[in-house]
Amino acid sequence: MYFCALEALHNTAKHADASRASVRLSESNAELRFEVTDNGQGFDPSTMQQGTGLQAMADRIDALGGHVHIDSGPGQGTRISGQVPAIATT
Repeated sequence: MYFCALEALHNTAKHADASRASVRLSESNAELRFEVTDNGQGFDPSTMQQGTGLQAMADRIDALGGHVHIDSGPGQGTRISGQVPAIATT
């Protein structure tokens, strides 16, 4: 989760032309979640080729049985979120 949030922040700094970004981490219903949002220029995920950073996030989360979601649109900022099953240790 740390590396995914870090990659999303890196993408914000490099591509979004944003003045603000936020990171949220949470756990509920046996899932660990992250969300990174920005107020940048946004993009259309359906027409943009997924770069190595987004692919790395998806691969990391997928390896843990989770999912990554990208919600963005031109002029609307971007929200990247993901969740994985929480692992309990005893």
